[in-house]
Amino acid sequence: MVAETGIYITWVTGAILLSVIFMPVFKPVFAKITIDGFIDMFRRYWAHIIIVFSVYIWKDLFDGLDRSLMANTRIDMTPYVYAVEGDIVLWIQDALRSAIMDEILTHFYVMGFMAVTFSSLIYPIYFDDRYMADRVCLSMFWVYILAIPFYLFFNVRVTGDYIPLMETIAYDLTPEIHNWFTRIDPFTNGMPSLHIGLPFAVWLTMQKWDDDGRWIKYRGFLLIFISLTAIAIIYLGIHWLVDIIGGMVIAIFAVKLTERSHKKLWDIFDERRFSHRLARALDDPKRSFNNTLHEIMNIFEPFKEPGRKQTSLFIAALLISTGSVLLWDATHQHFPIEGSEWPTSTSGSGGWLVTIEELPDETISIAAWNTTSLRNYSVSTKPWNSLPSVTTSDDGFVLFNQNRIDFFEFKDDAQILQPLSRYYPEYLINDVSLGSNSEGIVIVISHDYILTLLDKNGEIIPSPAVNGPFKNIAASNNLIAWSSNSTEGPVVNITSIDSQLRTSIEINPIDFLSDVTLLSEDIVIDYSNSSIKDLIMDKKWLIVLVDLGYMDRLVLVDIFTGNQSILGDPLWQSSSPSIYENNIAFLQIPTWNPTILNQQSFENNDVWLYNISNNQSTRLTYDDLNQFQPHALEDSIVWTDEKSNGDLEVIVYPLEEVFRPYSSVLIQSAILMLIPLIFVWASQSIKENYG
Repeated sequence: MVAETGIYITWVTGAILLSVIFMPVFKPVFAKITIDGFIDMFRRYWAHIIIVFSVYIWKDLFDGLDRSLMANTRIDMTPYVYAVEGDIVLWIQDALRSAIMDEILTHFYVMGFMAVTFSSLIYPIYFDDRYMADRVCLSMFWVYILAIPFYLFFNVRVTGDYIPLMETIAYDLTPEIHNWFTRIDPFTNGMPSLHIGLPFAVWLTMQKWDDDGRWIKYRGFLLIFISLTAIAIIYLGIHWLVDIIGGMVIAIFAVKLTERSHKKLWDIFDERRFSHRLARALDDPKRSFNNTLHEIMNIFEPFKEPGRKQTSLFIAALLISTGSVLLWDATHQHFPIEGSEWPTSTSGSGGWLVTIEELPDETISIAAWNTTSLRNYSVSTKPWNSLPSVTTSDDGFVLFNQNRIDFFEFKDDAQILQPLSRYYPEYLINDVSLGSNSEGIVIVISHDYILTLLDKNGEIIPSPAVNGPFKNIAASNNLIAWSSNSTEGPVVNITSIDSQLRTSIEINPIDFLSDVTLLSEDIVIDYSNSSIKDLIMDKKWLIVLVDLGYMDRLVLVDIFTGNQSILGDPLWQSSSPSIYENNIAFLQIPTWNPTILNQQSFENNDVWLYNISNNQSTRLTYDDLNQFQPHALEDSIVWTDEKSNGDLEVIVYPLEEVFRPYSSVLIQSAILMLIPLIFVWASQSIKENYG
């Protein structure tokens, strides 16, 4: 994280220096530059500075809401944009592509935008052009305000994340830059482009109100900057052409709002009025209080005999308050499982989750949870001399250690779950997985060099004629998989329970684009010596966690075609995969930097969801907590949060429900209130227009 902070500080410092260096070029002809002017501008224009830079505070808030809303509602307008544009941006990137352009335009994209933002704010206030400063600051502010609804409800992904063969050049230039972008950019805020919208709004503002031409040089510079930025954001694999159009449109509306609002707003927020009010309050506190109270009462005076404007405000307030509650609800779907206070380990499949807890008195508590009804069932079992491991399927689960296996069936009609069978093997147990054959559940047990298969009653059944050693066992339906190594790299061996199918798949964890970046950071990549740390299998899919030495990478394999792809970001540390139907839950560290050793001690995992059908990854958690043991279930994703004080909490994240019952009541109430309000508004409009 230090490296990413370093590149950000470099950009900010460079942007400030550029703004100051070019002040003599763009200053009004009559103006002078002095050191005292920098100090004085903060005293005279502190409210202007606060208004503009406040957007960076609440932008983080809305980015978080945007990420959560995208994760919960799956709002994605990118396919429609792609249907309109096709591969135009890809053609532009391919036509201009060069290594030097990658470097120059990436730094221009970030530092250039920062420099223009600083300059557009600082130049008018430093040279005490209050007339222009009032309008420029408001236009910049309105641009951000107008962009918010698009970012929340019109999610458009970056081009390099959607178009095949299109590269996100800026985001992947180096691991440090990649991780910095990931922390600050949701990658779904394509429409509109603020890199176009903000400088275009400043240019329009100066074009409209620069009556004496004092800013003519800066206006010309802005036109050149906007043109180069339009090329850069297309070339770098970030924006679509319609994003540029969207940026220009919100800039036009921002300037129109500035024209309508600047006088009223600056009558209130002008720094000189603050000083005057403070002096008046200190001189005569009682009179100042009475005047303030009188001004407040005047605000509510029109509501004694409300007209169309007052009714419009009430309707707007009703819609905004209703929308705010719904937005909050849509972005706060996950909730803790009450009653699981010390979840040492968890495992889930279908609609069930099994939790194992080591209580403070060192006793072991085991429970099965129906994640749809949230009912929990106690698991009765002979005491374990150590914490058992657990593996689950849709129909049941197994508790095991090296010397013992207990099998249970999931039942909704039993308050206490009793073991259906118990087995003590002759050899030490390495791992257990659950498959099936025509007779039902099959318990697959791996020892060092042999496999043991049991039915649900604990009876031994014939095992496939295969040789070990058996590592990282996984089973699904009638297939069994285990890992091994060859001279070329990791291999997954697959057999059917009846031995009619045998095959081996060489796992390919290579990502060429990421490897170019890693090699430039002097990281040694030896794929031939990589090994498999974990296997997960579900029907036709196999997920392989590969240890590359410097990090772990997840590979998704189609068992029947052999097609392979890397899950998540190839530059990030990945772990804990879980699959159910088309959904895959896994962990990644989104600030992972492969060039820094021993990061695990201070970096937190976040939960990600990959949908196989849509070929889309969604980040589900954005907090400072560490998450572990995610499970993809039938209608939800479940994981464990590690609190800052060390406490653990099991979280359920529904995949289907968007709004809760109280939200439905709110919507119904708002609709009922809108009917008479619209009637009143229509009546008032007729009277005021034709009265």
